[in-house]
Amino acid sequence: MIKLARANAKKVEATNVDFRYGEMEDIPLPDASVDVIISNCVINLSPDKDAVFAEIYRVLRPGGRISVSDSVITRGDIPQSVRDDMNAWAGCIAGAIPERDYLDKLRAVGFSDVEIVYRDDEAETGCGGPARVPDYAVDSVRIKARKPM
Repeated sequence: MIKLARANAKKVEATNVDFRYGEMEDIPLPDASVDVIISNCVINLSPDKDAVFAEIYRVLRPGGRISVSDSVITRGDIPQSVRDDMNAWAGCIAGAIPERDYLDKLRAVGFSDVEIVYRDDEAETGCGGPARVPDYAVDSVRIKARKPM
């Protein structure tokens, strides 16, 4: 994916982007070196979301912002049998946490202006929308936040 991203950036002559290989719990960038971070349905795949949010906060410059699309639990609890299912992890279901917890984790590391700006509760499953069963719902949301100046 990095090779493809670099090739696409070169093709459109984008010079203001950089693609690096790393883990989201240990971002290979210096402190306060990034203006904007975008993420499309991957944070829910991490078992250590606190570390992910702390790293995002660490690498953002003061005033930097994030725009994250991710899966969150909007109703009920995901059963342990689903949490243990690797297909459910790959489908962006098993790693989802309650919406309130997700937002609270962002605030806990220092983010301000944390808000959900879009909710997709109409699609069928996984990152594309909710998984509907009698006991729980996982919806795709877009969240924005800012690192204070």
